[in-house]
Amino acid sequence: MDTNEAPPDFELPDGMLSFQDVINEAPEDDVEIEVKPDDMLTLMYTSGTTGLPKATTFFYRGLMGNSLIGTIMYSSYWAQPGAKLFTCLPLFHGNALQLCAMPGYYGEIPVVISKRFSASRFWDIVRKYEVTTFNTLGSMPQYLIKQPERSNDKDHKVRVISSAACPKEIVRAFEERFNLKLNEGYGAVDGGSFGLGTGGDPNAPVGSMGKVGPGITAEIMDDDLNILPANTVGELVFLIKEEEKAVRKVSYYKNPEASTARTQVAPDGRSWFLSGDLATKDEKGWFYFVDRKKDSLRRRGENMSAYSIERVINGHDKVLESAAYGIKSHQVGEDYAEDEVMVAVVLQPGKTMAPEELLDFIQDKLAYFQIPRFIDFVDALPKSKVHRIMKRFLKERGVVESTYDREKSGYEIKR
Repeated sequence: MDTNEAPPDFELPDGMLSFQDVINEAPEDDVEIEVKPDDMLTLMYTSGTTGLPKATTFFYRGLMGNSLIGTIMYSSYWAQPGAKLFTCLPLFHGNALQLCAMPGYYGEIPVVISKRFSASRFWDIVRKYEVTTFNTLGSMPQYLIKQPERSNDKDHKVRVISSAACPKEIVRAFEERFNLKLNEGYGAVDGGSFGLGTGGDPNAPVGSMGKVGPGITAEIMDDDLNILPANTVGELVFLIKEEEKAVRKVSYYKNPEASTARTQVAPDGRSWFLSGDLATKDEKGWFYFVDRKKDSLRRRGENMSAYSIERVINGHDKVLESAAYGIKSHQVGEDYAEDEVMVAVVLQPGKTMAPEELLDFIQDKLAYFQIPRFIDFVDALPKSKVHRIMKRFLKERGVVESTYDREKSGYEIKR
């Protein structure tokens, strides 16, 4: 454990060693150790958006394989002199490590690393270091496109980027404004080698996460692991192929219960990795993200996607970003089994908005049961180091004195 930034009274947990002590006591001569493909290499932690982060075990075979996939993915972007990669995401996370740092190492391509994401300085860094490609996560593209337009928005060397969970409403506008092609993909730290991608296919539908790659099998299933028809919402699952070793079940460090919960055996005897994400697949095999399964809401007998509510709210030109989530009735002194919809909204710098203005904007774009009852205007949303919104903290905060209650306000939804 690196303790350089730990408080003075910090004590190492049992079973942990200080990284600095290990370095100081290391022998000067190289130590010869036999390493096998299935030996454990490292631990990478999940984002912890719905609970505490879990340590995912990575073996040499898996991490090296994923990094090679990243190298192949970027190889077409590197077919130009002076290619440079860029990341502003933490290197302890799979995106920066497996899709940027390691591919740069394999491909002998320089990697530009920034300590943090800054929407206002992002393109200045890209221009200064002559970056040719990068990849984004979550709300990063939305933050970038909501920055004030500049005369030099197209003045850079980037022509293709990769993204995960970019809202489909802004894809074309992002490409046009910054003169580049955005390729969408899907992956998870605990998903091992499982993933999806558009692969630069010019026929890829806007908003799709892509198709499966070679050797990967993915389906959309119900809770009983029955494959669902095309365009039906269900859980995205990946077939585990232990005999191929690279496509293996997830393993959380010293957490067998969590490991077992992510792998289920279907009626036909095959094992599947449960992604925890709701999605659909069309007739041509393109997958589309719907929501995190734990983020889905149920109100008045209707199931709904928090993500779909956020996309509409984020379409208001005064809104920077938002988070939709469920508040249980007992949290507001009522007694029924379902959720009340609550949203936390961050406005653009210098902008103000009354709750009624937001409701006027969204009410004809959402179903009646999707319209939030509670609205909180906040300065910022709690996020992980990889810019994922930590909704569990918003749910814990609940309804506070400053929260707007649509029902108590008397606001009328016109239908």
